[in-house]
Amino acid sequence: MDINTIIMFLGIAVAIAGIVYIAGAKLFRKKPQGSGDLKRVAEVTSAYFRESDVDAKVDCVIVEGKGLVALIEVDPQVRFRSSYVIEQTLKEQIRRITGRQLVEVFWRFPMVDKLTDASHAGPAHAVSKAKTEDPHYDIGEVSWEEYERAMRAGEVSQDNV
Repeated sequence: MDINTIIMFLGIAVAIAGIVYIAGAKLFRKKPQGSGDLKRVAEVTSAYFRESDVDAKVDCVIVEGKGLVALIEVDPQVRFRSSYVIEQTLKEQIRRITGRQLVEVFWRFPMVDKLTDASHAGPAHAVSKAKTEDPHYDIGEVSWEEYERAMRAGEVSQDNV
């Protein structure tokens, strides 16, 4: 065999190896996260809460370095005090139905004062309601300098901040 034949065989071998490598990379590469996948997970999450007669606003995002995260807004209710338990069953249902792994759930509970019936809000609401009805209790914005001045003067204790 002469040198040209050997070089030709090596060239063909390298070309075949390159094609196999590219084809294998495409086959085994993870499917990119599409907005359709996120919508599907959000729909499954909303359906999960609808089964319990809970109106939930759900949004799902991909956080780089973490994974799939659900953002859930629901009215404050006693049953959500054990939100960790709800998260575990929700994660399992999403994994079972969509095949996606939900890594984190962030909850948002709207202001209780805006609710017409706050009887389920618990004792913290009663305490905050009593404080806001006190005429000497004031909620408002102050500058950082005013805050530091009040702290130095001892007008505000650390327990109340």
